[in-house]
Amino acid sequence: MLLVNSVTFSIEVFAEEGSGTGEPDVKKPAEINEAIDIAYSVSEESIHEGEVFDLIITLKKKIDREDFSDIRIKFDTTASFQVSGLPNPYTLDIKFDESQEIEMLYTGGSDKNLPITIEYEFINDGDFGSTKRNLYISEAKYEPDTGGGGGGGEVDLSKYKPVLELGSSDIPTGKAGRTINIPLSIFNNSNYEARNIKITPDLKGLPFAINQMTVYETVDKLSANQTVNVEFRFNIDKYAEEKTYTLPLTIEYKNIYNIDFTENKEIYINIDNTNLPPQLVVRDAVSNPREIKPEDNFTVNFDVWNMGTLEAENVIVDLESNDYFYFMDNVTKKYLFELKGLHNEAITYSFKAKKDLDSGTYGITILLKHKDLSNPEQYTMYVTVINDAAEEDDKEENVDIITENVITPRSSVLTEQPFTVSFDIKNMGTTKAKDVKVTVESGDKILPRSLNIINIAEVEAGESINAAFSFMASKDCENRTYPIKAVIEYKNGEETVRKEQYMGVLIERPEEENEEEEEEILNTVPKIIISEYFSDPGMVNAGENFALHMTFLNTSKIRAVENMKITLIVNEGSEQTGSVFTPVQSSNTFYIDYLGPGESSSKEMVMYTIPDAKAKTYVVKALFEYEYIEQKQVKTNNSEDVFGIPVIQPAKLETSDVIVEEPAFVGEPVYITAEFYNMGKVMLSNLMVKVEGEFDTRESNYFVGNFESGYSDYYEASIIPLMPGETKGVLVFTFEDAAGKEHRIEKEFTVNAMEAAPVINPGIDFPGIDPGMGMGPGMPEPQGSKFPLIPVVIGGAVLVGIIILVIVLKRRKKRKELMLDEDI
Repeated sequence: MLLVNSVTFSIEVFAEEGSGTGEPDVKKPAEINEAIDIAYSVSEESIHEGEVFDLIITLKKKIDREDFSDIRIKFDTTASFQVSGLPNPYTLDIKFDESQEIEMLYTGGSDKNLPITIEYEFINDGDFGSTKRNLYISEAKYEPDTGGGGGGGEVDLSKYKPVLELGSSDIPTGKAGRTINIPLSIFNNSNYEARNIKITPDLKGLPFAINQMTVYETVDKLSANQTVNVEFRFNIDKYAEEKTYTLPLTIEYKNIYNIDFTENKEIYINIDNTNLPPQLVVRDAVSNPREIKPEDNFTVNFDVWNMGTLEAENVIVDLESNDYFYFMDNVTKKYLFELKGLHNEAITYSFKAKKDLDSGTYGITILLKHKDLSNPEQYTMYVTVINDAAEEDDKEENVDIITENVITPRSSVLTEQPFTVSFDIKNMGTTKAKDVKVTVESGDKILPRSLNIINIAEVEAGESINAAFSFMASKDCENRTYPIKAVIEYKNGEETVRKEQYMGVLIERPEEENEEEEEEILNTVPKIIISEYFSDPGMVNAGENFALHMTFLNTSKIRAVENMKITLIVNEGSEQTGSVFTPVQSSNTFYIDYLGPGESSSKEMVMYTIPDAKAKTYVVKALFEYEYIEQKQVKTNNSEDVFGIPVIQPAKLETSDVIVEEPAFVGEPVYITAEFYNMGKVMLSNLMVKVEGEFDTRESNYFVGNFESGYSDYYEASIIPLMPGETKGVLVFTFEDAAGKEHRIEKEFTVNAMEAAPVINPGIDFPGIDPGMGMGPGMPEPQGSKFPLIPVVIGGAVLVGIIILVIVLKRRKKRKELMLDEDI
């Protein structure tokens, strides 16, 4: 049962009197109070503390005016009844004699009066007024033990606390170097509205790059039992550690009584990191010519490789000064803005050998540095100097090179830590040794940090030369001794002599420091590795053949292997064409009958790359099956090795013929159009379309940017012919493929331009027409109108221009309709 109350108020009008000057006064807005009659009721027969009910209000006009506007109702914020989920004051729609509901909350106070004020305005003359009223809510059931207000003590408004809960379907996951989206759903699990919600993440200690002034999210209000979604976006540092992170959140909000609340929550996020930090190395360092004479000019060429997957920024290549060569370049420092991961840059320096250099090998130290490297990496390459004038007379050739003073790390070496091995090569013969070459081979687990080849022009009889090499153990090394083989080659007369020196380095993984040492440090099972490989061409094109050259090495110094079968496997491919690499006129298997200790064998295979191969580096796995003899018994062993082959997709941009709008006039714009399509399988970068030729082409450039595979686009631009007759032009497409190579495609077109129609100046006489023709001396001027020749000529020129414009627009509309039909 609903209780309805009604009250009628008298109308008070306050207006200013006249000024008494006798002149009409400008009417000022008057205050008209109590102009509205209010009836009210509630939706519940009994209302208890904390319960929500509807206050039903009906407004009735008490004056005969139709221009009521901006009706607002204000509720006393200290009363026992408060607005639930609505603003205070609450603006009502202007609906007289109709019931309107307002949701209210009973706070439990003993005072059942609800003071309200209804404010209103009048549109026509700016009058205003208000109605004040106490609404008595008799249905409220006061309970003294609740501590309610209104004579029973102050009401604890903080107990009307919204309960906010965070939810998310899955743990957000992001990759290092990219952007992570963190969606959150906030659920108000209470009967009270929450307002001014502010969610602030604590990013201290987290691998996020902050590129904005504020990192919090806000929600104006959240009604009871409702949900709202917010989302955070952060850029993850490219060096972020791969793990699950805890993200603390601080949630600040208010209830409907402006009581502040603060809560701390935690969510979890996953970050994956497959990036490898940039690592700069020098490869393929050679001098040109190979042998240099004193005072000769020569060049040094080498490749700087970034062996990481992340780009190296602000790369600096420099040389250390030395006493043997003059630098011919004005500046030795070379700057590279960035070097992408697994890419290289060719570097060249020019030198001149000094005058009094003796024959021998001289080092040139190369310094490599990038933004994230505090100290530069050093690499030393060697060049050979031959001084014929200093050569001694030929003697009976007796050369005997030995190795001595071998130095290896005395204790175990931790993975990913550099170490050095060195030894002396000594000529025990009576004649100088020439063309001495020292090569070290360390396998795929021990990575070289210096050049692995030293060329020495000569070693005098009895002379010792120290050779040192720097290495680093990869992180996947086992706890055992790894062999490093040094090969010394030299000439004794016409005979080439080859000697080998093996060195062992004990590698230890940090996480296995407390494990028991293996019973046998030396593994007697012979291991086969791929000591060298390369493809021809180096970057393999999809859909083409390439030659794969591989060298297989038996790292054992005591065991030979026999009946070795080598199988190449590529796990990646496509459902339509199978494996990404297919052998040409052969199988994917090699056979080697015998491979002695420390010996190597080279093989070559021609392979075909499937046309739809993605542009990336593919991992090829080599499976080894072989036999060896141990304690007079034949044993078998299986092992594997991996290497990568980079594949690129050819860029294919197809274009249609260039369409030239006709007719064309000198000095007037002519529209040319063409379509172009990316028919390849890779994105084209920095695509630019422009016109070249004897035209005004200031508005002809169109920069497309990145052009995805399978996309098509449409080019339209205006050019202005500069001379009449036939003029040839070229529509030029320039872009870069996935490997960064620049391409240029040209499409020729011809424009036949005519002279523009002349503009006739009425102030100029036409040749052959005498203004006074027909009017001899003394003859009167002809009476009546003349034929309007000049206006007719001007009108004809305008008509011709309109006809040309209509033809051009119709052709363009027809062409666009045809293109739209093709797209459909």
